[in-house]
Amino acid sequence: MTEMTEDASELQLTPREIKLVLKYGYPFPEQAEQLRSSPVRNGIHVAHIDPYWISMWIADIVRSAKEIRSQSLLEELDALCDVLEAAEQKNPRVRGLSLE
Repeated sequence: MTEMTEDASELQLTPREIKLVLKYGYPFPEQAEQLRSSPVRNGIHVAHIDPYWISMWIADIVRSAKEIRSQSLLEELDALCDVLEAAEQKNPRVRGLSLE
């Protein structure tokens, strides 16, 4: 497993959300293994992932959603993006970034 860095964001994902990230977020093998092997607390996987990868997953999920016709799956993916964006924004490195 990859060593956690101070830049890593804590992700708390349900087993279903892990499956969705793995299928539609196209993580690289190392990050996919981090998700699969993340410790489970009260049924929630807790992983520490660099915000860069979280951003990439969000982009890939949005791109994947353009091909999906199931409204319920689209709603799940939208909720997953909300979770990923919240974890990404909690990271001090991302929070301090000026977009102006």
